[in-house]
Formats: sequence, C-alpha cells, structure tokens
Amino acid sequence: MTREQVLNGLQAEKESFLAQECATVLQQYPESILKEIVQTREYLTGLYTTKLRINKSLKRSFFENEEISSWEEAIKKLSSSSAKEVCLNTFSTEEKAYMMFWDTATRKLISIFYLYPENAQDL
Repeated sequence: MTREQVLNGLQAEKESFLAQECATVLQQYPESILKEIVQTREYLTGLYTTKLRINKSLKRSFFENEEISSWEEAIKKLSSSSAKEVCLNTFSTEEKAYMMFWDTATRKLISIFYLYPENAQDL
C-alpha cells in the first residue's frame, strides 16, 4: 500500500484512538520509512501470536502492560478477520513503533498495535 493509502485508511478509522494517533505521527514524520509485508492472514496471525508468546515468556519485564494489551487485541482482531491476504505495514519513531494489519482486498484496517522502540527491534 502506498503511504497515502495507509494515511487515508488510518484517518477513516474515526473510532480508533490508536489509528488516529498513528495517522498524526505518520504526517509529522514524512521521512519515516513505511515497511510492508504481504502474506496470508493465517501466516501473519501465527507468526505474531508466536512472537507475542515468546516475548511474554522471555522478556515480560521489558514490556509495558499497555504494549502487551495492544498486541493481544490486534492479534484477536486479526485472527477473527475474514481477510485471506493481509498487508502488514510498520514504521517507527523515537517514541513508538506501529504495526498495522490491512485486508488487501478491501484496503481496510484490520488491526493496529504499537510497541516502544526498544521492544520492537525484532519485529
């Protein structure tokens, strides 16, 4: 997805505080690199569920509770989505790293979560 598509999609999510925050930050940091991975929903759900389990068990003390809650909620929404193929967009600032899952067929945001940069290095 293009930067403009991501920004428009985030801005369309009026009920999501995190999506609005992410849109604002993306506008404030136009030089930030927006990375993209396209995979099946099942693959990305499995991958990020496994990463969450590993990080919760091995590095729990490094994560803030709000980070874990944000990640768990995003995985729950992703796993219940009807999307076949998903686009994962990521970008980081000094304050947060954002991970956004999009349905590639509809270009609608499925879920979003964030981590503090020191905890997002291997994602």
